[in-house]
Parts: sequence; C-alpha cells; structure tokens
Amino acid sequence: MIRWRFHDTGAFGELLEELLRETAHRRESPRGQPMPLNAYDEGSELVVEALLPGVRPEDVDLGCSDGVLTIVARLEVPDRDFEHQEVHTTQFYRQLALPPDSRFEDASASSENGVLTIRIPKRRPRPPERIRIEVARKASPEAAIEAKPGTDYEEVKRPRRAPRKKPSGPGSA
Repeated sequence: MIRWRFHDTGAFGELLEELLRETAHRRESPRGQPMPLNAYDEGSELVVEALLPGVRPEDVDLGCSDGVLTIVARLEVPDRDFEHQEVHTTQFYRQLALPPDSRFEDASASSENGVLTIRIPKRRPRPPERIRIEVARKASPEAAIEAKPGTDYEEVKRPRRAPRKKPSGPGSA
C-alpha cells in the first residue's frame, strides 16, 4: 500500500520526487518502454495481444518491415499539480519477429479494455511438388521395384535397339 501526505514535505520531498522521476526515465530505452505482449498461433492466423492501458487507438502505430512487426504507442498524461504521481507520459515501443508465412498486408487490429489485438493471417502451405522418377529396368532381381503401373509411378517406354550382329567369318571366335 502506498501512502502519501497531502502536505508539503519540504526540500527533501522534492529531491525524492525528482530522483524517482529520473530513475523512471533512465529505465526507458531511447525508442520507448516495452509493453507486455502475448503471441499465439490459431491455425490460420497469428494473434498478438499487447497491453496498452490508457492508450487511445489513434495513438498506436503498427508497421511491418522485413518480417518484423513494430508497435509504437504513446500514453499522454496531462500536466497537473499532482499530490502523488506514478503514471507519466510514456512512449511504448516493441518489435516482434513474425513467422515467414505471415501476411501482414491483410492484418487487422482492434483495441478493447486496454488490450490491443492484432490478427495476422498466414499463407496456406503450398502442396508438395511432384518429382518425376525414371525407372530403368534391369534383368537382376535387385533392380526390380514393386509398384502398380499408373498409380505409384509412370513408365517411360523407350524403343528397343536391335541386337548387334556378331561378325561371322574366318577371324571370328
């Protein structure tokens, strides 16, 4: 439980507040704070959920380059004379590598209750390519294969060569 006093704590309180503000800003990367997210596969699409409480949908920018999803968002907190302040204006930044079959150009996004949901469809896998195999038959049983013609393979018929004639005559063996 956090308690704060509604009266002036003097110079020490101001120094403590300044120290807390500087510490919060040092944790932030130059691009922004990372937001927590979940990513899961739903078969035909990849779903990414990012927690962005208080961020308006118009303050979110989504992009994809070279298969990397980039989420940039900004939480605006108006300047007031706060008695106690823990929520500050914050820039959020997060990148996530997408699977190669992702189609970001067809993605959709929605925001509800501080959760940004991005649905990225996936490409359908291509059917495996068929490779034609020529089967050369030999007389030896090791070269024989068991397959049904027309279903398991396709035979390529080659014209038979005429057998060579043996030379006949006085010098032949």
